[in-house]
Amino acid sequence: MTAEIHRLRGGDTPQPPFSIEAEQMVLGNMMLREGACALIQRFGGVELFVDPLHARIYEVAAERERHDLLVSPVTMASALAAEEGLSAVGGPAYLARLAGAAVSDLRGYLELLAELRAKRQILAAVDQARERIVAGEDSAADIAGGLEGALIALEAAGRAAAPVSMLKAVTVAMTQIAAAYSGEEGTAVRTGIAALDALIGGLHPGELILLGGRPSMGKTAVALSIATRVARAGHSVGIASLEMTPEAMAMRALAEATCDTGIASSYAQMRRGEMTEAQFRALGDVAKGVAELPIRFLPRSFSDVGALMGGARQLHRTMPGGLRLLIVDYAQLLRSQARNRFEQITEISIALKALAGQLNVPVLALSQLSRAVEAREDKRPTLADLRESGQLEQDADVVMFCYRDAYYLERDRPPEDAGAEEHEAWRRAMEAARNRLEVIVAKQRQGEIGTAHLRCNPALNLIWEDGR
Repeated sequence: MTAEIHRLRGGDTPQPPFSIEAEQMVLGNMMLREGACALIQRFGGVELFVDPLHARIYEVAAERERHDLLVSPVTMASALAAEEGLSAVGGPAYLARLAGAAVSDLRGYLELLAELRAKRQILAAVDQARERIVAGEDSAADIAGGLEGALIALEAAGRAAAPVSMLKAVTVAMTQIAAAYSGEEGTAVRTGIAALDALIGGLHPGELILLGGRPSMGKTAVALSIATRVARAGHSVGIASLEMTPEAMAMRALAEATCDTGIASSYAQMRRGEMTEAQFRALGDVAKGVAELPIRFLPRSFSDVGALMGGARQLHRTMPGGLRLLIVDYAQLLRSQARNRFEQITEISIALKALAGQLNVPVLALSQLSRAVEAREDKRPTLADLRESGQLEQDADVVMFCYRDAYYLERDRPPEDAGAEEHEAWRRAMEAARNRLEVIVAKQRQGEIGTAHLRCNPALNLIWEDGR
């Protein structure tokens, strides 16, 4: 296999490498080989082609192949008749020359084009990092994290996906089924909340799990409770703490831990220093155990999508046994380079799903819901409340919502001049709803939907089940 590789230069700055000859050979093969467009797509698709005309020829051919239309020099000449770029190089005669340049080693040339594309992307990532350095607005850590994240994404994208045989799929599936049948933990990470694990079977590697809700519904409490339970089971947990500082999250974990001492302290009390001597001693007793949990935080400086990917990869490399669970609190606080908010959320969703697959760990992402929930009589969230967030619902393998009826009842307290009967009805409703938390499983690709009925004390970050 031979192909000339060109490296354009402008002044002292090297420009991305490409090979027009290899592009021509691939396009020629595409017009003579049925199904070639699908193989080209696996290696990168239109991004393999630097020449705009070549990119356009591939796009038209791929569109025809998707509609089961013949791709050949003759049919392509008709489909591209209006293309000025093709007319400038000879029109149909150029397509005929491309077909004449076809070679049998299509995969070899696709590997070459994919390698050149990867080098172009590396240069683009480095150029972007250079621009951020010159602008002087970002810290060195942020720039390095963004660059590492871009390179991690490139590494994953550079591997062409290969078909998986039914034999391999059944072998892996039977291993998982046998582990579940014999009561082994398997690859899933148990949340430690029995009612929730009964519904979803734990958090599975490679999956994106979305935990949504309005403010004060208990999302962070549930996520942090899962994190501490998973960590106490001996698994390493990473938390991208984008809303609160790691110290604030640690206070919540400490408050939860004090509940087992019988002398609990809320994290609000800790922050204000309003504790008795007994509470302070109890806090000291649990602090060492909490401090030793295998949990590490990625603080707000990791809010760039690229930086998050780089930080998660670093945690996976350095934490004992590798990362077993990544929690992102919360998804809408991540930043991307997309032009508008809809595109940003879409890019964030795709990145979180890709990160779960790359690290082969479950990613539990918290999601803030819109105010539209408040306008309904029944304020329990539904999948429709995620629609404005673009691709989040589509990419998530599991979608869960937190709901606390007591929050809304408290705000519907009857006025002082209301009748005694109205006040009594409200009091009974509040008593029934007190400490009640619903985790609604609204979507699950591999299982049923349903609701885990739990108890919670938000002030203590405590989640428990009836009978505790």
